[in-house]
Amino acid sequence: MRGRRGRGCGGQFLFSGEMLIPSILIILKKKSIHGYSLIEDLESIGIDTSLLHPSIVYRTLRMMEMHGLVASDWNTEGTGPARRIYTITDTGKGFLREWCLKAKRDIEMMEKLIKEAEGGE
Repeated sequence: MRGRRGRGCGGQFLFSGEMLIPSILIILKKKSIHGYSLIEDLESIGIDTSLLHPSIVYRTLRMMEMHGLVASDWNTEGTGPARRIYTITDTGKGFLREWCLKAKRDIEMMEKLIKEAEGGE
């Protein structure tokens, strides 16, 4: 299925939540933000947003809110339309800490596998 977003090696981890959820939490740990700005900030931390349709981010945010990782509130200040502002919760911070521990273990394992793969035939 050529041409579809999220297919192939590059998008598989991103859309499975392996990278998207912690990336969103990292941004929200720094500041509360609305969805469109969040998508822009994903690019700044290395996420290739050309692989990422905005609807995926908004669906992920809704799912994260249902699981208590983020909270949202409407910001009606200013002249434009109201915007939903997302904030990381204590549960989200705990999830991020656990994800970091798991990621470090995964990196160690991958480094060992790479060393083995490069070392012998």
